[in-house]
Amino acid sequence: MAKKGMIVAAVTTLLVVGGAVSYYMFGTPTEEEVIVQAEEQVEEGIEDDEDGEYDQKPVEISDHPDQELMAQEADFLVTLQYGEYEEAIAYQPGQETKANKIIATQHTYLNKLAGWGRADSLNYESTISEEEWNQLRDDINWLYNEGFADSLVKNDMKNARAFMYVAESRDAMALRYLHRIFHDLDAEINGNEVDKIWQVTHSFGKSSQHKTLHKYLKGS
Repeated sequence: MAKKGMIVAAVTTLLVVGGAVSYYMFGTPTEEEVIVQAEEQVEEGIEDDEDGEYDQKPVEISDHPDQELMAQEADFLVTLQYGEYEEAIAYQPGQETKANKIIATQHTYLNKLAGWGRADSLNYESTISEEEWNQLRDDINWLYNEGFADSLVKNDMKNARAFMYVAESRDAMALRYLHRIFHDLDAEINGNEVDKIWQVTHSFGKSSQHKTLHKYLKGS
């Protein structure tokens, strides 16, 4: 049943060949286009899997450099609950510009991690010890506690925190979901032009996608 490796290999091959054809026939595709294509093909692979989902590696924190932090994040995931808010997005006084800039910056960073099929080949052990990864965690916490006021986007920051933790167990799909949260928020808040909205955010997305993400987290 373990089809993940076969699917990922096939997707990677198709992207390399398809990218070359696109380059010679139609011009170089943008990185955003390739990210969307890669994630859509991974989604198709999940749907085609006989059990409806990939084999997932269990969350392992024994080799993480910060054991105390991982214990805290594990507790957060287990007790994850969402708040009820009327507004899609609201800011703490004077923090709108900074918050929006962080969303854009971290979307760009996550593009580098999850784009071009890199989520499946990423060196997670190296990534989680890098300053940029730790800055992402700090930014998520800042956005939740100091950037955003009570509004649905706070639930998106809860999801971002949870998916970041799960991704640290070398979970490529969790990294994709983390990317999609910032991708959608950047598009909706900053007007960044993207090829697809994944509809995963509580602030702007669809309830069906909220359930999909929550189910994934609870199964991790």
